[in-house]
Amino acid sequence: MRRLVERVMETYGYSPKPVDPLGKQRQGFWDFISKFLLPAVTLTSFGHWVFEPNAVVASIAYALALAILFRGLWAWCNTRAESIAWVLAAGITFSVFAWGDYIWIKREWMSTFLYLIPSRELIDCERRAFFVNHSGLKGIQNVRIIVKDNKSGAVQENDDFKTGIDPGPQNPDAPRYIWVTPSHPWDEDYTITITGTKFRSVQEIVLRSAKQNAQFALQVTVDPGTKPVLKCRDPLLPDTYSLSRGSQDDCTALTALDAGILSKLKPEIYGFQRPNGDFTMVRLRKLPPAFDLDSQSEDRHLTEYQQAIMRPRLFRYRGTKLLILYAGGPKTLAYATSFRDFFRSLGWRVDGPRFVPVGDEELVDVQVSISNRYWNTPYSMANDLMSALGGTKHRQRFVYDDAVPPDLIVLWVGPKSPDNFKPDDCAPAALRPKPTEHNTCEMVSQTNTLCPFPPQ
Repeated sequence: MRRLVERVMETYGYSPKPVDPLGKQRQGFWDFISKFLLPAVTLTSFGHWVFEPNAVVASIAYALALAILFRGLWAWCNTRAESIAWVLAAGITFSVFAWGDYIWIKREWMSTFLYLIPSRELIDCERRAFFVNHSGLKGIQNVRIIVKDNKSGAVQENDDFKTGIDPGPQNPDAPRYIWVTPSHPWDEDYTITITGTKFRSVQEIVLRSAKQNAQFALQVTVDPGTKPVLKCRDPLLPDTYSLSRGSQDDCTALTALDAGILSKLKPEIYGFQRPNGDFTMVRLRKLPPAFDLDSQSEDRHLTEYQQAIMRPRLFRYRGTKLLILYAGGPKTLAYATSFRDFFRSLGWRVDGPRFVPVGDEELVDVQVSISNRYWNTPYSMANDLMSALGGTKHRQRFVYDDAVPPDLIVLWVGPKSPDNFKPDDCAPAALRPKPTEHNTCEMVSQTNTLCPFPPQ
């Protein structure tokens, strides 16, 4: 073994014996290949093989490969200028290697993970934007996000970031986020599982309104059984929540968002509710003119399936007087005509379709009006009609109107409203609208739902 070690040291010029000064000149090309280049390539290959499980061992292998390669080049430095050039090249190479190696080891050792931060505001009183943030120096590919609402058990899956997420902070002009609708606004509890190529993390997060402030607790674990890589808890969060209990860090800085980032959300927001219950309107919610909606709408018609559902429920009311009114353009008129033909086939006495009275031109979707006489009085025929309209986008409640006679039902047909809009968001249509009052859909509700009362 001793002789073997001495032989290796002699080969690379580290023998304690006097070295012939002409040794540099005697090194041939094939000696360089066999004694220096091949070992350097072998060590480089070994380093590449072990770099994922152990970055330090790989770095040592790469450093030895460089040392052997430059030792082989040294044997050909026969002049002072060549020696100086060798020293400079070796120094620069090892400096660049050391810096790059430091960055690489830091990148391999630093935890890389994704975590979600919900907006402090409840957007349009019904949903939150969960912003997808990146921590670390590696990109994560094939990202899939699963959000479980622990209050209701509902699970939401999202793969909008399948192409991957690169390192770096959020871009305020194009933020990464997903929409989540909480089952218990301002008293929320989520478990978020994020998977990617060779990556999996679990995030637990609690959000609650406490003393008119949004209070958070969150924890992110990358590998099961290991310590959390991220953990924080706000001081006003009630003690009944155990998540991140004992954490010395609050979540203020972590959950802070650029104020202008809310303006980049799609669809654009109309307003948001703060944890103290206040609602701030961002822009006025309006519908496009009915004629524009009509031109943008698809061709609607009563399908055979819808007619098969409606027929047995409504056939027994033959002879019922029905007035059909429509707003919009030719597409809506064709849709209203299909209702007329269907109800006439049931033996109903149908008048129309006629254009709506002046003031109701902004009508959308399908609505039903009956006499105010039936307020708080069962009316089976109208109830069955509303039930039969289940396959159409329609107002969910009757419109009680003094101008409608007791023996008449009015069916209103308008252009189809946008997907994020409900016909109940409009004021009801009136058979005799008053010119001094706002009529249907001239003004609409700012939110699709009532704003919840935050717990205090």
